[in-house]
Amino acid sequence: MEENKPIELRSEKVRNIIGRMPPVLVRHGTVMVVAALLVLAGLAAFVPYQPKISIEISAAQDEKGEVHYTARIPQRAMAQRDKIAFIAGSPPVEGPMPVRFIFHDVPDTLHVSRSGGWHEVEVYPVDHDGQAIKIPAPFTFPAKIELKYTTFLKWIVRKVE
Repeated sequence: MEENKPIELRSEKVRNIIGRMPPVLVRHGTVMVVAALLVLAGLAAFVPYQPKISIEISAAQDEKGEVHYTARIPQRAMAQRDKIAFIAGSPPVEGPMPVRFIFHDVPDTLHVSRSGGWHEVEVYPVDHDGQAIKIPAPFTFPAKIELKYTTFLKWIVRKVE
């Protein structure tokens, strides 16, 4: 019968074994972590990214039959006006509705509410062929302001600044 000898945890040998970290593991572990971070940063520098800002577009038809589109552009989006590529909408109706919009003039009037400030802007269809559209009643549909492509790394750096 074998007798189990109790291990003395406070002995000098046990403390040396537990307290010592292998230097090879530390060196290689640090190099691996730094290399992984550099690879991620390198990938982020080349991965294209197109930021988007959610908005809503309202469509209404006047007495002449012309359809007018207006959008509430958030103030934070107007700060990036030079980076706006276009506005992509998702109209809920079937038929010849435009889905891409742009805007030219921004009024000086800033509307303010608890959720922030916005500009009421008239937007114009980009890809519409001029077909006549009949809208039974004014409606609102979701859209996204699509900013120009950038890299994921540049976008992160701008967010941190």
